[in-house]
Amino acid sequence: MMFNKPLEGIKVVDLTYYVAGPGAGKILADWGADVIKVEPDFGDPGRKLGENMTATAIDREKNPVYSTYNANKRGFCVNLKDPEGLAIMDKLLSQANIFISSYRTGALKRLGLDYETVSKKHPHLIWGQVNGFGDYGPVKDNPGFDTVAYWSRSGAMMDLSERDTSPINPLIAFGDSSTSCSLAGGVAAALYQQAKTGKGTKVMVSLYAQAIWTVGAAVASTQFSDEYPKTRKDATTPVLNSYKCKDGQWIFITILDYERYYPVLCKVFGREDLLVEKYATTLAVKKHTKELIEILEKEFAKYTQDEIVDMLTKADIAHERIRHYKDVATDPQAIANNYVYEMTNRDGSKNTIAMTPVKFGSIDVNWKCDAPLIGQDSVEIMKELGYGEKEIKEYLDKKIIIENK
Repeated sequence: MMFNKPLEGIKVVDLTYYVAGPGAGKILADWGADVIKVEPDFGDPGRKLGENMTATAIDREKNPVYSTYNANKRGFCVNLKDPEGLAIMDKLLSQANIFISSYRTGALKRLGLDYETVSKKHPHLIWGQVNGFGDYGPVKDNPGFDTVAYWSRSGAMMDLSERDTSPINPLIAFGDSSTSCSLAGGVAAALYQQAKTGKGTKVMVSLYAQAIWTVGAAVASTQFSDEYPKTRKDATTPVLNSYKCKDGQWIFITILDYERYYPVLCKVFGREDLLVEKYATTLAVKKHTKELIEILEKEFAKYTQDEIVDMLTKADIAHERIRHYKDVATDPQAIANNYVYEMTNRDGSKNTIAMTPVKFGSIDVNWKCDAPLIGQDSVEIMKELGYGEKEIKEYLDKKIIIENK
C-alpha cells in the first residue's frame, strides 16, 4: 500500500496510560513516527479498559480497545523507580524528538521527568503532557479522567441530556479520544519550531480545556439567553431536531438556512399550508417551536426511515439516520474511507477498530503491528541505545528492564 508518513524518522517516547495520552502516541505512529511505549512491569492499566465494556482484554489473544489506541508502537518495559532505569530512560530521551506523558505532574517531578528538569538536560526535546484540569488553579493536581474533567466540569454531562432526565452516562474514552488529537497536533506543530531552531518546547493539553473548546458555542450562547439542557419537544429550532419514523427508526434533520430550506421541507411533505407568517423566519418560528415540532412529528410518522431518507435526499436537505455504535464497523461509508480497519489479533481472530482520522495524500492504512506486549521490544531498543549483550542481560536479570512479559 502507498501512504504518506510525514513523521517518518521522528522518535517519540510515550510514557502514557489509559486513552488520551496513548491515543496521541497512536496518531503519531500512524503518521510514521517510531513510537516507543514505555511501561512499568505491571503495564498500562488501560490494557484492562475493555473489561469495563465487556470486550475481550487479553494481550496475548485479542485486546481491541487497547489496540485502538496503542497499535503501531514498540514496547519498552523499564523500572523508573530504580536509578539505573532512570538512566536508561534519560538515554532514550537524549535520542528522541518528542516525549509525551499523561502522568500527573507530581509523579513526573518525583521521577525527574517534569519539563523543567528534562528541558535543562535535553533542550532539543519536545515535552508534551495531557492532564485533567490544567497546570494552574485550585484543582490542578486532581485526578482527571474524562468522565470528571471533560464531561462533568464542562457541563456536557448535564446539558447534553434530554431536559428533566438524568445526566448522560458518558461513553468511556469519548473525551480522551478528542483530547488525544489536540496533543498530537500540538507536538506536531512544535516539531516545526524544533526543525527551525533545534529547540524543543512544552506542549500543554488538558481534558478540561478540550471539553471547553468542544462546547465553546454553548459557552458563548449561554451568556445571553440560550439555556440548557434542552428537549427535542421544544428544540432550538424545529428543523434542527430528531424525529421518529413510521417503523420506529429515528432520523435527524439539519436546516441552518431556514428561510431557504423550510419551504422545501414543507413541499416534501405536501404541507404548503404551513408556509404562514408565524413559521416563515428563524426568529418568528422560535415563538412557535413546540407547536411546529408536534406537526412535523406527525408528518415524519407517516413514512419509514428509508422513505424519509429518499425524500430528503431528493430535496437536498441535510439529514442522517440516527444509528448505533455497533453499526459503524459495517458502515460502507466508514469502510470506503478506511475510517475503520479489520485487524488480525494474535489468536488469529479478526475484528474492526477505529483508525486515526487524519490522513496524508491517500486513505491507505499505515498498519505496522498490533499494540505491543509489555516490554516486547526492550532488548531491541536497548541495542539501539548502544548497550551490549552483557549489559542487557544484567539489566534483565536485575529486572531493570523486562522483555515480552
